Amino acid sequence: TAPRSAPQAPTLIASAAMGGPATIDGQEVAHTDNFFEATFVLDGVQWPTCEHFYQAAKFAEDERAQARSAVEEIRSAPSPHRAWSRAQRHGELLREDWEYVKVNVMYRAVAAKYSQYPEYAKELAATTGGIQTAVSTVDWQRMNRLILERVREEARSADQRNEKRLAALVGLTEPRAQGAGVLEKLRQFAGQH
Repeated sequence: TAPRSAPQAPTLIASAAMGGPATIDGQEVAHTDNFFEATFVLDGVQWPTCEHFYQAAKFAEDERAQARSAVEEIRSAPSPHRAWSRAQRHGELLREDWEYVKVNVMYRAVAAKYSQYPEYAKELAATTGGIQTAVSTVDWQRMNRLILERVREEARSADQRNEKRLAALVGLTEPRAQGAGVLEKLRQFAGQH
């Protein structure tokens, strides 16, 4: 079982060509980087970075010993780059629903980090400009921006929050529907219109 101690003082781990901090209001904001080391607790386990949690979540639903071992190997990686690298070795264990849940997995990690570091949440909530995320794949550059926009709206006080925008961001960052149930809902919808 992982330690359940309080978060430690954060530090920035350079993220080389994989992501990096977002630029908001013309300033790079270090804590927006998923590789930024700000230890947080999520699902009762301590994680060094959002990237560590995200990579381990690829296998976290699998109860087999090999998957449990992969999760711990990733969680204890000495850097987010190593966490990513270790996850790449276990493709055969990748959860079947990963493409449907991966954005929400990263959202949960980012939201947990900001909820446990209120000074960062306050700084993010005070920004007003567009969020320009660091270079990544086109899809992840967009998804990271949407995740940060959602966390920013959630961190704002109720009188400052754009509820309509927040509702749209929630819809874009929650797990996507999948399977036969979705097909049935589409058929029902089509039959009503």
